[in-house]
Amino acid sequence: MAQMRLVRNPLVWLHRIRHRKGYGVHSPFAFQFITGVVYEQTPFYAYSKLSLLHPWWVRMLGLYPMQCHRLLFRLANYAHPDAICIVAETHCERQYIAAAVPTAESVDPKEIITSQPRNALVFVGFPAQGRALTLSQQMPSDGMLILEGIHNSNTSLKLWRKIQSDPHTGITFDLHTYGICFYDHSRTKQHYVVNF
Repeated sequence: MAQMRLVRNPLVWLHRIRHRKGYGVHSPFAFQFITGVVYEQTPFYAYSKLSLLHPWWVRMLGLYPMQCHRLLFRLANYAHPDAICIVAETHCERQYIAAAVPTAESVDPKEIITSQPRNALVFVGFPAQGRALTLSQQMPSDGMLILEGIHNSNTSLKLWRKIQSDPHTGITFDLHTYGICFYDHSRTKQHYVVNF
């Protein structure tokens, strides 16, 4: 199992620097999502309590894993799903997502495939990436899928590209650590790279 880096890879950050804070993004939806969710700096109400899930030195230095988990909180807060599905949680993702939407029902991956609940948020951790394509193809139009570790290996990157090119997938965001998919085809399908 691949561990999340404690700090951002500076070479990746420099390579993606032109994709910061929505620069060059012309879609109002994508620009609002990047600036209002991905780069949101507001200290949310649950951050202080959730930060206790991390070791003291991660909290003190504000290291990358905590930043990534706070992004998951903001994504769940943005999507405000009725159903949450967590596949292969690697470290406290469930707590962050559930804290953002405590009223959401926790569902099994089989329920996503068979019953396709409305307004679902699915998080697929790196160890279960092989299940991501099947889940993605069953997502409702108002759903969001978050895939962890899309650049961890060549296999991960091929899978991410396959999900992006799938006709069922709509707009996608490549944040290097996470891939985020939307399925609303009322918006033009497009792929965005974001320096997160």
